[in-house]
Amino acid sequence: MSSKKVWTVEGYEEHGVEKHGEASLTESFTNEADARKAAKKMADQHDDLDVYVIYTNTSSGKTEERFFNSDGSYSEEGYEW
Repeated sequence: MSSKKVWTVEGYEEHGVEKHGEASLTESFTNEADARKAAKKMADQHDDLDVYVIYTNTSSGKTEERFFNSDGSYSEEGYEW
């Protein structure tokens, strides 16, 4: 079986991700490099938004979700870009 990997760049108004609010801006990518570029661009252009990248890997019916951080790490707790 194949796996599906998606990096979703999300921009939240202040405290949005902590309160599980709807993202103000969302973009999805199938590779890490494009997501990294988009997150940096979104963070640079939108000072009013907290930008996070969420990595989702779906394999054999199981879904793993973690944050992808600007230092290249993956973690359970996300860090703003």
